[in-house]
Amino acid sequence: MSSTLKKNLDSLQSLARERTVKTQNIEFDLETLIKRIDKGIVKLDPDYQRRHRWNDELSSRLIESLLLNIPIPVIYISQDIDVDDETEDNVSRFTIIDGQQRLTAIYRFMKNELELAGLETLQDLNGLRFKQLPPFLLRRLDERTVKCLRIDSTLDPQVKYDIFERLNTGSVKLEPQELRNATARGPFNDALKRMAGNSSFRKMLQIPSENPELSAKVRKMEDLELVLRFFSLRNGGYKELSKGLKTFLTERMEEFNLLPQQSISKMEEEFSECMSFLDCALGVNAFAKYNVQAGQIVKKMSSFNAAVFDAISVGASEYFTREQIASKDALAISKFDDYHVLFEDSDFFLAVSGATADVSKVKYRIEKVIEHLAK
Repeated sequence: MSSTLKKNLDSLQSLARERTVKTQNIEFDLETLIKRIDKGIVKLDPDYQRRHRWNDELSSRLIESLLLNIPIPVIYISQDIDVDDETEDNVSRFTIIDGQQRLTAIYRFMKNELELAGLETLQDLNGLRFKQLPPFLLRRLDERTVKCLRIDSTLDPQVKYDIFERLNTGSVKLEPQELRNATARGPFNDALKRMAGNSSFRKMLQIPSENPELSAKVRKMEDLELVLRFFSLRNGGYKELSKGLKTFLTERMEEFNLLPQQSISKMEEEFSECMSFLDCALGVNAFAKYNVQAGQIVKKMSSFNAAVFDAISVGASEYFTREQIASKDALAISKFDDYHVLFEDSDFFLAVSGATADVSKVKYRIEKVIEHLAK
């Protein structure tokens, strides 16, 4: 065996050992599982009512399966804190890696929040809630158990993200930020949810102020990812982008979660100031995409474009001082008077079109905005 091959095999063996997942099969009856969620031992997403992707009919079909004793898929949980470790009462020991929608549906029903709808086999139960079920069906639910596969507590967060992504083959595909929300919990993740509620930000993203949960951007957590993109790419971050935007954002999320609360609070203030500034400068169509010819807008191609958001928000944050942004400096705002001419540049237009996560496109569109503001 050559030394190179032996070295490669040793490296492969080391990597395989490092990435091997240790698991344990466990089984919970529904009552115990609900109690553990209530006590915070098992952590569901804190915003599950707002971000829950299953509609009532899909949730009801799962409950019908439980009542008919039809097997349901295994729920994968991550043991984040070992059972012997001391911790504060409000810190969860387990989080859901895969099965959050199923577990949320069960939780909602057993908490009397879900009204059964769209059942075909047990049609007489449509319109009923948990407490209205006949006693024999309540006994069935008492006896039902849910099979879980527990992932070892020592696992690297990135490996948990990979597991979540590989398991994500259900009827409702999870988006990258939904994966991060489940595998990269922490103070910055909580702050993302607060910042995404900023009124100017929502206005420019075309998210309705009333019933924002009706927006696909909110349901899929795309709004949270946009906030994460802003902080990940600003302060020269876009220059460090080299191995793909998705991985880059996940790594930044982990880094930001480790920041002290004081730093995170400052970031929240800066985000609010920047969105208010851009709202004042550009209004509701701040991040629209245009077809521009001879310096004139021929057509608005979309009211919101995520790549344009990167270019405008990060470009402004890079070029202007915090004082200019916070005070809504008139000269700074005037720099955007003819910003639409950027779209006449074929390279810029390409950089906000198709495969927009491409590293070279991200860098180009941000630098082009900075260059325009510097004129």
